[in-house]
Amino acid sequence: MNLRLSLSRLASAETRAAAARGLAALCAIGFVLTMIVLVAAGERADQWFFILLVWALFVYVPLRILLEAAQTFAPALRRRLIAQAATQTERYASSSGIELMVDGLFEREVVMPRITTPVQRAKAKDGAVAVLAKADAIDGGVRGAAGDCLASVEGWVAHLGSWATNEGQNIQARWGEVRALAAMAAMTKVLIAAHEDRGGAAFGSGNGQVSDPAVFLDACLDYCDDLALEVDVTPWEERPLTPPLRPGRAEELRAAWKTFVDTGPPALDARNTFIKLLFT
Repeated sequence: MNLRLSLSRLASAETRAAAARGLAALCAIGFVLTMIVLVAAGERADQWFFILLVWALFVYVPLRILLEAAQTFAPALRRRLIAQAATQTERYASSSGIELMVDGLFEREVVMPRITTPVQRAKAKDGAVAVLAKADAIDGGVRGAAGDCLASVEGWVAHLGSWATNEGQNIQARWGEVRALAAMAAMTKVLIAAHEDRGGAAFGSGNGQVSDPAVFLDACLDYCDDLALEVDVTPWEERPLTPPLRPGRAEELRAAWKTFVDTGPPALDARNTFIKLLFT
């Protein structure tokens, strides 16, 4: 299972690119170590070009070809693993099960705005996996985390809607905010879907069931493109679904989430900071 899961991750172009960089680095290290050993053994250092060809032609190139070939079989393998995980009763009991369920729920539930990049897609999945892993040991943890994220998204989109209608705003700053908002909205939708998949009950927050949170989040994701791509942005007019969070909490969550989204991978410290704040 672990080998198949690792191979299925190569369905992602970003994962293949990272693996290719790692392979190049390993081959470079191998070449340097080979030269060090040869020189220490008294061999001539002018053989470096021959050694370089050996590492390039007999190690790097074949493995790189296999790596690129993964894009033909890895997506199908990933889909099979997701389908198998969905039939397991303990599908959220392991990190691999959570990863596969998040991937499946994301593909089923989320349509990312055009303004987003693969980075925000990956951050939304990574955040959802981390939240579900942490919430597993907390009674009502998924519901509470998803409720706080939903309330943060509500406040964030309303704030950006009013902010974007003002003239003279920095478009690059707006795009950064919108992409981070889209990633949080996507993660929230996955968390709500996971909550309903685990318990079979409609998502509830505050005083009871929340009406159509998925529809609300879809509207939010659609509005992200308006915020980013339209010159004349209409104000956000959707009704809030949840009671507001305590003063300052929504802003803290948004700031921690944006730091995580803006930090290059793996961003473990930024992610852990967000998770700790979310469950505090």
